[in-house]
Amino acid sequence: MASQFQIDNNGIGGTPFLTFTVDTTANKDFTQSDLDNNYSACVISGNNEIGMGAAGDKLFGKVVWVSQELQPGTTVPALCAVQARGVARFKYAAATPVVNQMVEVDGAGKVRQAAADADIAAGGHLMRGQVIAVDTTAGTCDVWLG
Repeated sequence: MASQFQIDNNGIGGTPFLTFTVDTTANKDFTQSDLDNNYSACVISGNNEIGMGAAGDKLFGKVVWVSQELQPGTTVPALCAVQARGVARFKYAAATPVVNQMVEVDGAGKVRQAAADADIAAGGHLMRGQVIAVDTTAGTCDVWLG
């Protein structure tokens, strides 16, 4: 029996948002244009700093806002807000995420299926973000950040 209701958990449990500075490394920063294109998957790149990271890095959260104020001498926003818990919707790249599996960043603001790894780092689980839904038409997945 079909239901008249659609399940949409995006954003549930996501607040409060955390404040970070934005990594100024070329092609690893976040701009409003990135967010407008739904390129929002981030990693911790320094002390209270986030960036896009490199392909295969551990997902931290979703950038939801960048400041209009720029870091001195750059075109990089000074601050951003990050959703680090709850359910976040991300664009994905190959390899397509799978429900009940983990994701990693692709290094360009998207997530992808986490690669297999026989070693678990001393700091704990290698990946973060369990996939709870995949929309192959929209190219997005919903991820439980914890």
